[in-house]
Amino acid sequence: METLNCFKITKKGGLAGMALLLSPIATFAQQQPTINYMEITFEEVMLGIVIFMTAAVILSLGGLLIAFYALRKSLTIVPSPIEQAKNALQPSFWEKWNHRLTDAVPVEREHEVMTDHEYDGIVELDNSLPPWWKALFAASIVFALVYMSIFHIFGFGELQAEEYETEMTEAKARIDAYIESKGGALNETNVTYLNDDASISLGKSIYDSNCAACHGSALQGTVGPNLTDAYWLHGGSVGDIFKVIRDGVPAKGMIAWKGQLSPSQIQQVTSYIISKEGSDPANPKEPQGDFHQR
Repeated sequence: METLNCFKITKKGGLAGMALLLSPIATFAQQQPTINYMEITFEEVMLGIVIFMTAAVILSLGGLLIAFYALRKSLTIVPSPIEQAKNALQPSFWEKWNHRLTDAVPVEREHEVMTDHEYDGIVELDNSLPPWWKALFAASIVFALVYMSIFHIFGFGELQAEEYETEMTEAKARIDAYIESKGGALNETNVTYLNDDASISLGKSIYDSNCAACHGSALQGTVGPNLTDAYWLHGGSVGDIFKVIRDGVPAKGMIAWKGQLSPSQIQQVTSYIISKEGSDPANPKEPQGDFHQR
């Protein structure tokens, strides 16, 4: 009866495990009613086969273990009292395994490894190192020799610094490719002056809304410096003006506008400011900074 029950348990356990395994797949199938099987790659097919085979092996092993346990229980013969007492004196499997791992000496045999070192009644034992520790130590030596040979002697692999440089170069190439695919990105190194009326008009609109409060409606300078003369505190080139508007000058109270204006809008404001150079507004603020010849 025990053997028969174990096979029933195995069957029920296998069916339950298969149901648990297939339930996420069924849910996914309901969420994805239309699947283009032509788009499934070879790697995805192989991954599915591996997952299915792994699940099948796990379920099979689980069923076999349950069946083996039930069969062993049904065939187990109860030992006699003398045999039970004899078995009780024998170390268990875990005790034997623990001894192999630690190589520990029982308390009753400590006198065999006792040294003549004694400190305040504390005696030192000359225990050997645990076998697992010695195995890890030997494995670390072997690993070090292999590592040194591969990376430092034969040069088959890249060192960490070289891997870092390689990955940074690859990342920069991907970033540049992405930026190029989006039409490039404006910065202080590639920004140019826009002299068309549409760009100047848009730049004026942005300036009036965001910059006139500090630099004056005619760029004559109020809190901020005069933007119509040829003197500049942080450089007067197109790139310099673009950078100052984008990053701001926190020490002087000017905020960074890169969080509110796009690079193209900053370019339009820059172009408008340059277009107003030499306009000689009324009541201009005194020149500040260095002269810049445009």
